[in-house]
Amino acid sequence: MLLSSFLLLLSSCGSVSRTLTGNTEKTMIKTVSVEQGCEVKNIKLLDKVKTWQGATYSLDVCGTRMVYKQVGSVFMESGAAEKMKEDLQNKN
Repeated sequence: MLLSSFLLLLSSCGSVSRTLTGNTEKTMIKTVSVEQGCEVKNIKLLDKVKTWQGATYSLDVCGTRMVYKQVGSVFMESGAAEKMKEDLQNKN
């Protein structure tokens, strides 16, 4: 219940629309640039999977492959997203 409430809170009609139309990719790349200390020009989108719930992106970040997840309007490195999900499930 807590997890579904959290996911509902993070998602909105606007964020779903931006995910499906690709308007979030530039924002995600800028976020990754700041988090990883890698210039935007050195970040390449390798693959993506989009759903109404969010998206998963495979990136080349300054020569290192990384996976980022989008939940609603939030971008997280995949490991951090999975840990947050587990923590929320364990609270139930």
